[in-house]
Amino acid sequence: MISVHLRRWAFALLLMSFVTPFTAYAHVKWFAAWSFDDSPVTLGDILTPIFLGLAALTVAGLVIAVFIDHRLRDSRLYQRIEGWFDGRREFAPLVLRIGLGMTLVLAWADDRLLTPDLALSHPVWGWIQFGLALLLIFPRATAIAGAGTLGLYVVGIVEHGAFYMLDYFIFVGVGVYLMTVYAKNPRLHSLRIPALYFGVGFSLMWVAIEKIIYPQWGLGVLAANPQLTLGLDANFFLLSAGFVELALGYLLIIGLLERPLAVVITLVFFTTTLVFGKVEVIGHTIIHAALIVFLLEGTSRSLYPAPINIHRTIPWRMGFAAVNFVLLLAALIVPYLLMAQSASGSSLAYLKPLLGVLWRP
Repeated sequence: MISVHLRRWAFALLLMSFVTPFTAYAHVKWFAAWSFDDSPVTLGDILTPIFLGLAALTVAGLVIAVFIDHRLRDSRLYQRIEGWFDGRREFAPLVLRIGLGMTLVLAWADDRLLTPDLALSHPVWGWIQFGLALLLIFPRATAIAGAGTLGLYVVGIVEHGAFYMLDYFIFVGVGVYLMTVYAKNPRLHSLRIPALYFGVGFSLMWVAIEKIIYPQWGLGVLAANPQLTLGLDANFFLLSAGFVELALGYLLIIGLLERPLAVVITLVFFTTTLVFGKVEVIGHTIIHAALIVFLLEGTSRSLYPAPINIHRTIPWRMGFAAVNFVLLLAALIVPYLLMAQSASGSSLAYLKPLLGVLWRP
């Protein structure tokens, strides 16, 4: 007989899969005609009743996620499932080495730098990617490959700008993980997990903000693929997709429901690949590898506990998850909007009445 707990967990995962908009995981820049010369929306355009309502709904969902996480960890079946993954934790570094190696080879073959939308400025960077992929075959060379990945990320910043490369902050997390995973120093070794969680989570949240600041890009993708909206208004669908991605990235950062989230996001990524094709394979291979690492590693944060574990009681955890999401949302939207305005050359005068006393001409 299937356990009641197993049925509940399976139902929760299935429900999350169906309610998650597919385009929440499609990187708009891979498929849209876009330019930083395009004008972003204003803060006044963003702070609509629909935006505030979706933000409130997301906060409520995060509070519920704290409760679900607590109930799951009390389940003996869930504990056995976690024990099964814990017993295979040793394979996590190999998974990420393979994932990054595949990503580097695919990018090299397509004359790209790390991702589908960053063109190589010189063939030497492609061959460096190929060389790093070869180094990942050897465990002792893993730290060198991790440092090389960070080097390629810096190349991306120099050639494409920090604003652009923040989309791909995941590679910083991957680089740090590989540099520290075989370290003998316990503090360095324990740094690998929070670095990877933050890298993936931040990338998801930053790309979600893009859907809010540059809705015209996402709307262009939806216009070319109207079936993705599921019959909903395209603007509402895009905004809700952004909030789904914000919530999932935030949950990874604070360390809540890591393994269930890894399953859900992986399944949806495979679904979007059926729509968008091999471009997604190139772009998402490294994310799939990171998600498998999350399944295997789980909450193994001996020296650097997950932020959600700062508080022990459920009410305090609920408050922590809700309040810090709002703060982080504001902390991402404002600088993103300022950078977007700077990139497009738009005037920032409209910020005066919205920032009030904080505005200094």
